[in-house]
Amino acid sequence: MNLLSTGLARLSVLCALCLGLLVSASLALGETLDPRVARDLLEAYEMIEEDDHAGALRELNRLMERRGGDMKDFDRASVLQIRGSAHINLENVDAALRDFRDALRLNVLPEAQQNQLRFNVAQLYFVTEQYEESLEFFEEWLSAEDVEISHSTYFMIAAANYNLEQFRDALGPIDQAIEAAPEPERRYYDLKNVLLSNLDMAPERIDLLEEIISLWPDDLSYWRQLASLYLEQDEAFKSFATMEAAYVNGLVESESDIVLLAQYYSTFDNPHRGAELLEREIEAGRVERTVGHLELMSQLWSQAREHRKSIPVLREAAELSDDGTLFFRLGQAHMASEDNEEAERAFASAIDQGGLSDQNLAEAWLMLGNARFNQAGPGDREQRMHADEAFARAENFALTRGQARDWRGYISAINDTERRQAMLEQEQQERLAEAAEERLLTACRARQLAGRSLSEECRRLLEADRQEREQPVEPEAEE
Repeated sequence: MNLLSTGLARLSVLCALCLGLLVSASLALGETLDPRVARDLLEAYEMIEEDDHAGALRELNRLMERRGGDMKDFDRASVLQIRGSAHINLENVDAALRDFRDALRLNVLPEAQQNQLRFNVAQLYFVTEQYEESLEFFEEWLSAEDVEISHSTYFMIAAANYNLEQFRDALGPIDQAIEAAPEPERRYYDLKNVLLSNLDMAPERIDLLEEIISLWPDDLSYWRQLASLYLEQDEAFKSFATMEAAYVNGLVESESDIVLLAQYYSTFDNPHRGAELLEREIEAGRVERTVGHLELMSQLWSQAREHRKSIPVLREAAELSDDGTLFFRLGQAHMASEDNEEAERAFASAIDQGGLSDQNLAEAWLMLGNARFNQAGPGDREQRMHADEAFARAENFALTRGQARDWRGYISAINDTERRQAMLEQEQQERLAEAAEERLLTACRARQLAGRSLSEECRRLLEADRQEREQPVEPEAEE
């Protein structure tokens, strides 16, 4: 009897998987363990205390083999309960489930132990991802009186419903888990976040993410999710402000996030700050110096009316590019700045590099002609000829044909006007020269008549005049 009492006092075991399985042998429903069974159970339990779970399992199996047929239900249920614990410690969950289920079916243990077994079975089904069975046993366990539910149990019930895609059924338990937890458990909040996402409950999810960020502000993934949600709700400025706050707090490090933030600055009328951000991050090496990133930086500087900074960046991007599109844009920028020489070089490079659309190619030839024409000064027919060559190429495209013809006509008109002006100027100079010579001849004659000395120029003029007057007059031809 003393051996039986000692065994009853010491018979308890803790599951290695922390499932809270505490088994104790005691008086129940007026029944007691058979002394022989109690002795064998005590030996097995001592092995369990020494972490010899395999030895305990062998002892319990021998017990079932020796006395299984003669055992009363209470003894069998007690052995099954202990053996199930040994199976758990040996990570043989299927065998533990069989023993616990068999013990429950006998229905002879005290109700508290019966309900504890239901709880243990529910947990085992959960860890083996048999969620329907897990929920079934959780429901049976919850139907008992005075059940104390821990926050981790609420979480398992919520997670089981989630895995069965019963998202709405999971919301209540996960809320209770969050409320009951003495300290915030990130996995509880993460599960609720996923549930709200699957249920398309965006406003509730926004509130949750704002709370999560206040609890775990160093996790960028939450900031990204919140920014994305704001964007989905057409609250673009809040999305931008969220990412900006994450960047200011030193969380944004990926290239894609930095570039996105720079684009946001442009969207919300602060391109200067976006350009500075991109420039700083490119210099720091966190954003690669690619054609696309340089082009974006140039656009941001341009939007900020910082053309002095925009153009060199665009030139660098154009030189790295595989086609002439960026050189075409560079030419446009130089034209806007009235830098015709640089514009000419850029448009020529755009055409030479190729890859332009038909529209851009047509415009490139037309604007190349403009850049060349703008460099032509008065009388610079050679420069206008170069401009005309570009306009002639632009004339081959329907898009620019009309303008190109107008420009060529204008150049032709200027050339004609200059030719006529040159002829008039030449005639006028000839007349002036003749008048000057006649005045000098008259003066020389006066000096000759006065008997004064004559200059060499006077003697030459007087001799030429004499010879001209002495030449015979050609008779007119008869009709």
